[in-house]
Amino acid sequence: MKALGKGSIASWVRIGLLVAWWVMWFSAVCLVAFAVGYAALLLLVQNGIIDPQVLTGGEGQVRLGDADGSSFNITYDEPGGLTWPVVLPGILIAGVAVAGSLIIIWRLRKLFESFTSGEPFRRENAQHLRVIWITMVVIEVSRWILAALTAVLVVQFSNVEHISIEPEGDPLTTWMAIFVLICLAEVFREGARLKEEQELTI
Repeated sequence: MKALGKGSIASWVRIGLLVAWWVMWFSAVCLVAFAVGYAALLLLVQNGIIDPQVLTGGEGQVRLGDADGSSFNITYDEPGGLTWPVVLPGILIAGVAVAGSLIIIWRLRKLFESFTSGEPFRRENAQHLRVIWITMVVIEVSRWILAALTAVLVVQFSNVEHISIEPEGDPLTTWMAIFVLICLAEVFREGARLKEEQELTI
């Protein structure tokens, strides 16, 4: 199977990117729904409808309906892990990752559209690659900043004296991929320039 053109590997990758595009939009909708739901949960806790221990851990109950909880009553034991110093940075980290992924996938779709049409050295392809590596840098830096923010908030607003948070993934691999994309962006830019010069010569 040929790499470029219609019916090529590039055309199949383009289809895969379209699927990934809609999957990431679904993830974005789920993230927004979770954020709204968490805000509603905090509001219910603030109004005394839900026991605050559902956020911090321990035994408690969720009461909906009558004041004595006769309409609806759920007991729980140590769910925890939902305090805002943990959840808020987590939502921000997920938001940055989802938004960045949408940008990257959109640019890759444009890139593979040109590959499918058999014109890999379009000038805009270099710009697509440049936006991709810049987005990856923003995502990586944001991950570490927000992870540090999580640690600070947890120590500041909880009874924890020390916390260690390490973002998942291998940063070395990520930065190597970024450097490769920087080089590829320049290769495509130079290829587009040579192609334009050749067309002018002809």
